[in-house]
Amino acid sequence: MASNAASESNLIGEAASSTPSTSYRWYVVGILSLAYCFSAIDARVLTLLVIPIKQDLQLSDFQISLLQGFAFALLYSVAAIPVGRMVDVANNRSRIIVVGVLFWSVMTVMCGAARSFWQLFAARIGVGVGEATLSPTAYSLISDYFDSKRRALAISFYAIGYPIGGGLALIIGGLLLQLYTAMDGIELPVLGALQPWQMVFVTVGLPGVLVAALLFTIREPVRRDLAKGYEGKTMPISETFRYLARHWRIYGMLIGSVSLIGMLSIGVSLWYPTFLIRTYSMSVADVGIYYGMVMLVCGTVGTIIGGWLSGRLMRKGKADANMRIVLGTTILKSLPLVVGPLMPSAALALAFMAVGTLIGQAAQGVMISAIQDVTPNQLRGQMMALTLLSVNLVGLGLGASFIAAITDFGFGDESALRYSIAIAGAVLLPVIIAMIWAGLPAYRSALVRMGSGGSEA
Repeated sequence: MASNAASESNLIGEAASSTPSTSYRWYVVGILSLAYCFSAIDARVLTLLVIPIKQDLQLSDFQISLLQGFAFALLYSVAAIPVGRMVDVANNRSRIIVVGVLFWSVMTVMCGAARSFWQLFAARIGVGVGEATLSPTAYSLISDYFDSKRRALAISFYAIGYPIGGGLALIIGGLLLQLYTAMDGIELPVLGALQPWQMVFVTVGLPGVLVAALLFTIREPVRRDLAKGYEGKTMPISETFRYLARHWRIYGMLIGSVSLIGMLSIGVSLWYPTFLIRTYSMSVADVGIYYGMVMLVCGTVGTIIGGWLSGRLMRKGKADANMRIVLGTTILKSLPLVVGPLMPSAALALAFMAVGTLIGQAAQGVMISAIQDVTPNQLRGQMMALTLLSVNLVGLGLGASFIAAITDFGFGDESALRYSIAIAGAVLLPVIIAMIWAGLPAYRSALVRMGSGGSEA
């Protein structure tokens, strides 16, 4: 990729160079993280709107879980597969995200126009389809801008967009809900009269246009870590399937463990606000502020610590640092996640969740980096698409519904939500730990293969 002296002196223009400056590389990470932040806001703001939506549309907990999980995950997961293929063959990957941001923002606004369960269900599917463009593309771009020793930290900085957005979704969502409730209904052109919860969706969906404009400033980096025999050309889809078949053990462990981690963390985070309201009679506004701050601060700090620790361990010769961190954090977060919902006060429940989030989020960026580190460039988009397919079908699709099913069909009592959250952790965490432990030898072998130039398709 050609460059010139003028472009190198300009922050945006530096992307055209085959060796972009450090400042430009981190600029790209910042813009992608901002997009991730807004995707989290649009996806997670529903978490705080459960009670008004239930009352207005007369929904059950299980229907709400479908809106929070299955509806969002359904086409997100399906759309991620062709998106992953596009990422691996596209000449300009950032344009894929631009289209996705605009689409999911429109569909978030349409969530605010929904008048029934099925209309809201369809709009949530649309949000998922748009957001499916972001992470496979972002991980592919970041992996080409940073080498393996810095990749986990860069991906972790990208990944903090989600806890920041998740926290802001609760904080901003709570404040907006208060504002629009005090205004006693609003009528907009085309959309008509809207309830306060509907106006929240409309408000958080509109900034997507600005995010899309910023994404236009990202330029295409030179691809690195190419599969042998396919340098400078597209790998056929048949070769993709053959590669996965040969290395099913390593990808089974990686994708399986991250999916179960997602199932637990997504399910718990989606239901924790409702648990705080039901169990301790907290107001929606208070939950938005306090739980939102837990997600924002602990999620952000934990994610950055994980990326920093990965780089430190790798510089000390621990090539398998990423999966060591994932295993360690899964073990350490077990107690606070299981015990937290059983605490006698909201303050203690939030404190335990803060500890669990701080520890658990340390695995967020390094887990994705671990997958990137053992995958040839021409497969990274597709591999992340498969990962997201599994994470969303298992994590989003089952996480929220698993906890809701224990509450509705097991206890038959909405006030038992706290026990459902604790049971979910007690069941899933030992399975995750065993899966990672059993797969570590295969992961280490894959690192040796990649490090010795053995990334044949």
